[in-house]
Amino acid sequence: MGQKQAIHVKKFLEIYLGSFLLRIYLFWVKHISLDSLESWGKKLGGVVFYFLGKRKEIALNNMYLALGKEKSEDEINQIFRANLRNIGRDMMEIARCKDFEDSYLKKLVCLEGKEHLDSALKNGKGAIALTAHIGNFPLMCTRLVKEGYPLSVVVRNAENQTIASLLTSIMVTIGMEPIPDKPRMTCVSRSLRALKKNRVLLLQIDQNAPRTEAWVDFFGYLVPTFKGPVVLSLRTGAPIIPLYIIRNSDHLHRITILPPFELNMTGDIEEDITLNIARLTKMTETIILEHPDQWWWFHRRFRKARDIKTGEKLFPKHPSKKLGNYK
Repeated sequence: MGQKQAIHVKKFLEIYLGSFLLRIYLFWVKHISLDSLESWGKKLGGVVFYFLGKRKEIALNNMYLALGKEKSEDEINQIFRANLRNIGRDMMEIARCKDFEDSYLKKLVCLEGKEHLDSALKNGKGAIALTAHIGNFPLMCTRLVKEGYPLSVVVRNAENQTIASLLTSIMVTIGMEPIPDKPRMTCVSRSLRALKKNRVLLLQIDQNAPRTEAWVDFFGYLVPTFKGPVVLSLRTGAPIIPLYIIRNSDHLHRITILPPFELNMTGDIEEDITLNIARLTKMTETIILEHPDQWWWFHRRFRKARDIKTGEKLFPKHPSKKLGNYK
């Protein structure tokens, strides 16, 4: 078998085997009792540990970069294990959330600060709901939709188009409007349209971003961060409403909706955008520090990180083992 043919076979298997396994998983979870979702999720998180491959290395590197100055190696490993258990629980709940009765969903997920979102929508310009990959954020979206909010969500689609289509169909079934982040101009156009229709536009800025975005401090490192929330707010007048979801010790969830984020404007638009994105990023960092076992550490958030004092790139194309082996 030639090299090109081998690559095509591998790609074929990744696409169709991945889609097949996801469908089997969704079918299996659908037939599990709601009372056992939590215990099965904990087991799932433990099993996933052995199949993470490169993602395990990425997650641990991120943890050492962000928490290494305050936490010991043992503490970080404990946080990582707890993180996997939480994500396992999240995945079980996500797979079933479209079938939850309203009464069950409201018991599972309480909502605080609803008045801030209601007040924002009264202006008729929509609301920019800013959150992060912390807690069971897809479940948060489901709860907001069930509460009656018209929700549009900017999503980064999976590389496997079959899986991406399946996940998109689930979001649509629940009642969300998914907006793919690419092509970029289409994403911007659809986001503006959503706000014009007085919808809630949910954005996340805690993933790896292009170098053309705002460079701000995140855990003591300079990283590129999406400018979208501030740019869209300035362009439309829609307020930025920070919100997040956290799993409590009783395994129930709490959505916290904060008051509108007030933009600090000096007249230098580019500088103002960067400064306000920096403030929003610090808010996200604070929440992660309070709940380090609930952030999704598997994203390559520090891939383009630079020294905050010198601006030098921390991770070359082929990083050394000594510097965390960041890939």
